[in-house]
Amino acid sequence: MKPLKYYFHNFFLNTKPDSSIISTKNIQDSFNYLDKRLLQKERLFFVRFGDGEFITMLKKNHRNYIYNEGLDKEVQNSFTIKDSNYLISCPINYPYDEYHAKGIYKQFSWQQEMIDVIEQKNFKTDFIFENPCIFQCMAVFNPKKLNLFLNKHVRNKRKMFVGSTDQKVTESLYGKIDYFVKIPAKNAYETIEEWWPEIERNIDKVDLIIPSAGSSSNAIALRLWDMNCDVKLIDLGSIVDAAARKVSRTWIRLQGHKILPILNPIPKMTFKEKFKYFKKDVKFFFRNQVI
Repeated sequence: MKPLKYYFHNFFLNTKPDSSIISTKNIQDSFNYLDKRLLQKERLFFVRFGDGEFITMLKKNHRNYIYNEGLDKEVQNSFTIKDSNYLISCPINYPYDEYHAKGIYKQFSWQQEMIDVIEQKNFKTDFIFENPCIFQCMAVFNPKKLNLFLNKHVRNKRKMFVGSTDQKVTESLYGKIDYFVKIPAKNAYETIEEWWPEIERNIDKVDLIIPSAGSSSNAIALRLWDMNCDVKLIDLGSIVDAAARKVSRTWIRLQGHKILPILNPIPKMTFKEKFKYFKKDVKFFFRNQVI
């Protein structure tokens, strides 16, 4: 069921994003496209660009890492790869769809600064970008569909995970991790030459790699792409933080618990926790009808 605000925007305001600079797919179209493309035999990379990557390109510090010139260069190089098997998602000009919700998914207030970066650096934008928020939106609004996606494309694959989340929690979401590359929770790029060799050493032994390293995920994708590695790469974003009940994002604080029933095993919850989540759901339902 779509929220009331969706009908108001689409039938009364009829607002559309400015596609003169950048066009980005809506949540459903981007999710369905990735679901279809992952069935191909050839390698496929789904690479996410969010606010953090643009903060890096603005040469500023992020909450989870300090500015690094090397990271800046690799992020920019990742954004400029033009190949049909290197799917770039971009946090600009989201179409207004039924997934829009304050704190979960909406246009950034400083979107124009991101557009300015793209124009200043002469990045090519003559194609439609993927949507970087597909997994968090599915986790909140359609966890069953997310569960089917994970069963089809993730849990049954030989895979490598690169991140800082506890391995047991990670496996409850993604299934068995064959190669677990542990990295620091913050400033991961500062030590990339320490943990990168483990990726390089084992990449030929897996079918799928899941980078969960913030902006360093783009450096990982770039390096593996340049190495011509025959793997799939999916940046699944912060859903693993929701599985760990780590409140690293506003969407997790508001509705991150929606992912818990698709974990294996399903975490045990006290009556107090269940009641807390119930109250969150009721509050969010009414709030989401209008904002």
